Amino acid sequence: MSTVKVNLKNARESIAAKNYDEALQWTEKVLYSDSENYMALVFSGLAHQNLGHADKGEMAFKRAISINPELPLARDGLINFYDKMKKWDELILELEKVLETHLKTPDGSKALTTTGRLIELYTTQEQPDKAIEKIQSFLPGSTLYDILEEKPNQMETLRKLAELQEKTDGEFFDREVRLRRGRLGGGTLEQVQNAVRNELYTKSELGSTYESILKLDPENNGDLEQKLLNFYINKMEAIALDKKSAIRDKALELASKMVREDTASALAYETLLKFTDAAKPSDYDSNLQEQYISNFPTTGLSKVIQAQMHFENGESREDLVEVLDEGFKLEPNLVYGYLVVSWMDYDTKDYDSGLEHATVGRDLVVKLAASTGFSFSRMRRSFELCMAHCQVKISSKLTESALALYEGIIKEDNDNMDAHQGIGLVKSADGHYPEATEAFERVLALDPNNIPAKSELGWIAYLQQDYGQAEERLREVVEMSEEPRALDLYRLGRTYYDMGGEYRENSEYSHAQLIAAAKLDPTCAGAFTYLGHYYREVVQDETRAEKCYQHAFSLDPREGDAGRYLSDYLLSSDSLEGATDVYQKVIDADSKANWALSRLGFAELSRGNNLEAMSAFQKLLRNDIKDGLAWEGVAEAYQHEGRYMAALKAFTRMKELLPESTVAAYHISRVHQRLGMYPEAIEHYRGALESAEKNQDPQHIPSLMGMAESYLEQGKEFFVSGYYGRSAESCGHALDYALQLLNLDSQLMSAWKLVGDACIAYRSVLKYLHLCPFDVLSGIASIVPTDTNTLLHFPAELDQALLESAQSSPPTDLYNATTEQSSHALDIIFTVAGMAYKRANILNGNEGHQASHCWYDIALTYYYRYENATRKNRTAEAAGRASLWLSVAIRCLKASLQFEEESPMVWNALGVAALTSNTKISQHAFIKAIEYDPKDAVPWSNLGFLYILNSELDLALKAFTTAQTLDPSFAQAWTGQACVASLWGSDESTALYAHACESSTASVLEANYGYAVNTFTDMLTRLHKTSTSASTPGNKKGSSVSATNLLVTPAFALSKYLDQRPRDVAGWNLLGLIRERFLQPEGAAECFLIAIRIMNEEEAEGTEAALNNEHRRRKMMLHHNVARAFLAMQDYVGAVEAYEISLELEGLDVVPSVIRTCKHLGAGLALYYAGELERSLAMFEVALGETEQIAGMEQSRDDVVVLLSQVLWALGGDEQRAAAKDELFRCIAQSPSHLPAIFGLSAMGLVQNDETLATAALKEILKFSRQELAEMDPEMRSDRMISQYYSLLNESKLSIESLSKSIHQAPTEAILWRRLAEHLSSTSGTTGSTPYSVAQSNAQATLDLLKGKDSLEANDLSRGYSHLAGTLLLADEEKQQKVRGWKNVKKEKLDEEERASRERVSKALVMAQHGVMAAPWRREAWQVVGVTVQEALQKQ
Repeated sequence: MSTVKVNLKNARESIAAKNYDEALQWTEKVLYSDSENYMALVFSGLAHQNLGHADKGEMAFKRAISINPELPLARDGLINFYDKMKKWDELILELEKVLETHLKTPDGSKALTTTGRLIELYTTQEQPDKAIEKIQSFLPGSTLYDILEEKPNQMETLRKLAELQEKTDGEFFDREVRLRRGRLGGGTLEQVQNAVRNELYTKSELGSTYESILKLDPENNGDLEQKLLNFYINKMEAIALDKKSAIRDKALELASKMVREDTASALAYETLLKFTDAAKPSDYDSNLQEQYISNFPTTGLSKVIQAQMHFENGESREDLVEVLDEGFKLEPNLVYGYLVVSWMDYDTKDYDSGLEHATVGRDLVVKLAASTGFSFSRMRRSFELCMAHCQVKISSKLTESALALYEGIIKEDNDNMDAHQGIGLVKSADGHYPEATEAFERVLALDPNNIPAKSELGWIAYLQQDYGQAEERLREVVEMSEEPRALDLYRLGRTYYDMGGEYRENSEYSHAQLIAAAKLDPTCAGAFTYLGHYYREVVQDETRAEKCYQHAFSLDPREGDAGRYLSDYLLSSDSLEGATDVYQKVIDADSKANWALSRLGFAELSRGNNLEAMSAFQKLLRNDIKDGLAWEGVAEAYQHEGRYMAALKAFTRMKELLPESTVAAYHISRVHQRLGMYPEAIEHYRGALESAEKNQDPQHIPSLMGMAESYLEQGKEFFVSGYYGRSAESCGHALDYALQLLNLDSQLMSAWKLVGDACIAYRSVLKYLHLCPFDVLSGIASIVPTDTNTLLHFPAELDQALLESAQSSPPTDLYNATTEQSSHALDIIFTVAGMAYKRANILNGNEGHQASHCWYDIALTYYYRYENATRKNRTAEAAGRASLWLSVAIRCLKASLQFEEESPMVWNALGVAALTSNTKISQHAFIKAIEYDPKDAVPWSNLGFLYILNSELDLALKAFTTAQTLDPSFAQAWTGQACVASLWGSDESTALYAHACESSTASVLEANYGYAVNTFTDMLTRLHKTSTSASTPGNKKGSSVSATNLLVTPAFALSKYLDQRPRDVAGWNLLGLIRERFLQPEGAAECFLIAIRIMNEEEAEGTEAALNNEHRRRKMMLHHNVARAFLAMQDYVGAVEAYEISLELEGLDVVPSVIRTCKHLGAGLALYYAGELERSLAMFEVALGETEQIAGMEQSRDDVVVLLSQVLWALGGDEQRAAAKDELFRCIAQSPSHLPAIFGLSAMGLVQNDETLATAALKEILKFSRQELAEMDPEMRSDRMISQYYSLLNESKLSIESLSKSIHQAPTEAILWRRLAEHLSSTSGTTGSTPYSVAQSNAQATLDLLKGKDSLEANDLSRGYSHLAGTLLLADEEKQQKVRGWKNVKKEKLDEEERASRERVSKALVMAQHGVMAAPWRREAWQVVGVTVQEALQKQ
């Protein structure tokens, strides 16, 4: 033991000497012998601490404490160690343990010191809650306070506690706001601050501290009371609803105390005022308000209170605007402020603002009630009452909402007279008079002397037209009132006025009451309105009446009668602008004034202000969406602005609202018409006429005019689209309706103009003149006055003959009319058109811009008559008047220029009229047209045609190029350039004609005909070049472009040309030639026959042109052409007759020619097939003789020999057949390479079983090489002949091998594959040597090759499809025969074969259908379809 003590002593001395290493050595010695020596551990901890060994020092102290926790030395050492090392958390923990130990001792000084140290540490370490907890231990009731001998100053402790709590709350608020603002979706700054504030005041104990301080020192703590009141208010908003009332009571008690003590705190006054549940601003404590505004005049609440007091003292609302604005800027959410301004607005009749402010105030008071737990029921009902009153005043549409508010108020306060009275007013306005009466009687039950209620009951009687009771009650109200209200006097006066008789006319009744009301209240607009009625109807003083209406309107623009009658007076004085101002003021004052919106809309329409009208009608529709007139107005505005779809929708809506309205139906039709939807327009016009008939207006002129215009426009549209027949029909309907219009009113200028336009349209559809209603034209002609020509200074007899013809003997049956008949019909049409235009000009007064157009239209009719007179084959009489019509047309155009000298359209027309008669005038006119409209392509194009007529092709080309630059889509300019190219012999002409035709959609005649002629000529030239070069190597098949592809579009263009020029013989002939190239002999024959019929009619008319040689030559060619078509149609009799007529027309004494020889050949073929072999032989002999006389027909002579030998053979006699052989031998001797002759000999040998002859002929064929055969026989008939040779010898295998060999030599030739497939199909069933599936494969190969060709004939492709379909059927039948022979086969195998069979037949049907689609005119293709369909039906 002595050693331990010595070592401990040495350690203590070493520590005292700050020799810490030596101290450690001494402590280690002690601990080595006694590891739990308390002092050694303490000394070790001190040494390690001073040496900087923090962990070892801390460990030593903790070990010592664990050995003896009661001894303080180790703990003090550890505390000092933590303090030195700034380990504050560990330090606080140890101090708490020390404090716990000290509190168990009676000596409180150490506990006081430790507590102070802890407060310091908690404060510096930002643990204010802990610091507050320790500070609270200085207050009575704590253990520390009880053991202290010298008690702490309680006031100082509380103040320190309050200071720390304020700091803590402030830091919490700032920190949380900052953190939460940075979070996603944290909300606005105000929202975050409110949330943090509520959270803070929910848990804050600062209020208790304030209360404790005030208990200790209730005096001289005004600032603290202010803080506590503010705390109460904030805490009241934060805590739960069930706890709010207690805090609110404390706040009100404190505020009352502060006010009694006259504390300089605005919050105390505001709290008391805020929690005053007042129905009106006057219900507030006026003394309290005066105190408040005297002490705090600059606050927002003070400003509003001051404004309210000034208003109650009579100051105007306008004078208080600035003060109120200042108040609301300071306190935007002041409930009292909204209560004040909402009732101010209502009292000053600013109902919209009153409703807005009352609604905001109601929402604010609801929020305030939720946050404070105070109901504010009276204030809320006051806001709702103000809202309802304002809604009633604003619009009848809001009365339902107002009624709901009134009823809600009554549920809470059944004795609320204002609400009952409001319900009465609403019910009265809605016409529910019993309910309104009940409401006002309830008011009288609460207040028997309530003047307004009595007055309203009297007014209800008035509204029910019970004028006696109304007069009695209103008179009672006036008599019982000490100071009668102007409203009651006005109502009594109005009642007297409507009672009529003496009460209206005697000035002591109505007039006296109205005058009294006006004097008592000069702003009573209704009194002045009825005074206006009195002066207008009784006194009949319009001036005074207008002044009364003017004054009433100036007082209240919402006074409807005043505004209406005032606007009527303004309109009667031609002051549309003044009336419009009245309407606008009414609308500004009352946006629901529908009558004003309607009148304003129509007024703006009449002024052309479509957008303003549109706006007015749209506002009206927002007020009343079922107003039919408003829909009409807005639709008209849309229509005038070009917004036709919107107009159509609006008119449709109008029609739905007014289903019997003729106007709606008419306007819907009109919009469809303007949109170019003519079928719909016509349909709707019919509906409008039916509606008019129901409305006792059977002849609705606007609808009749619209119907006529729609038909005319539809006719023009049909013409542009190429539907010329429909165009003629539509123009006929237009004339029909125009006649109906003229029968109703012959003074309708637009109807006469329409007649002219419809008649002119027939100029372009000559083929369909039979569709023109000449009976209608006769009716129109009979309406034309006899002095029409005289009034315009035309000779009276100028049009007399044609007009009489139209009236008495109109043309009939023009379906197949002759040239003269159709021309005469056109003359009648143009005459009626001209007279119609003249009537229009007379009705126009022959004045102004319209007169220029009328003269232009008249000129067109005479120019068209000139054109008609100069047509070919016209009679001498008709042709003799051509110059007269042209001169009249030119004079009319000059008359048009007198009214409008700068009209480029008229100048251009003058140029066209003078085109052939006076070149100088024509050129001058075109140049003037160009000067007046340099961007118009038409005069430039016409100028180009003038230059062409005068052989100035360079100038013409420049003119056409300029026209194309101005308008690249102008087809006439391209047509003109094409004409120049044709005259120059350029190859570009065809392409130019094609472009002109396409850009005009085949509506330009010259372009159509030129395109067709040039394309056909180019095709013939190309075919000629191809045939010329066909004999050279590499040109086996000639051109790759088929005639069909080349001529489809030109054929369409030519058909459109013939629709407008149906009697053009050359056109019909050309169309027939084109259809021949389409392999359509029937269509070709029809065209040729039409041309022949026209020429025969010309002969019958005896015109000079029909008697010349050119006419006979053309007729001869036509018969030749139709004979050729008949021959292709297998109409051999007709062909023979046509050939004979053609030869007869040619004459007997003519020099043999190629064409004549062709006729003889054609006639011979026709006779041969007709069975007249002798005559056929004669024809061929003649042809053979002619070939010897014509140079260059050597090869043709060989062909004639073959045909001749064929006829000789057909005659059947030995002599003839021998002669046939001789002819063929002679031909082969002269032309060894002429294969048809060799084929003929071979066929003769095969037919006669003369193997020697057949073999010899075939050997001749085999002498030629494959290449030579391909050049001489492009169709490869030699291979087929060889195959047939072997077939006749019953050498089927050799027959197939010969065809197969030819395929090997030319595998890309589809015709060879087809022949093999056909051969296999025809022989497999009889010989059984080759299955049909092989034929099917060959047919498929044929089709594949055909599809791969660049140029393909439709007939070839159709044959390929049909043949494949046939082989598929044969292969299927072959397979089915095999299946029927099977035995003991499973059902699954039979079902599989059945499915395969159906697939083969289905494929065959598809192929057959493709064959029909490729060439619908092939009879064989349809037959194949029929067979495959039958097979497919059997498979089902």
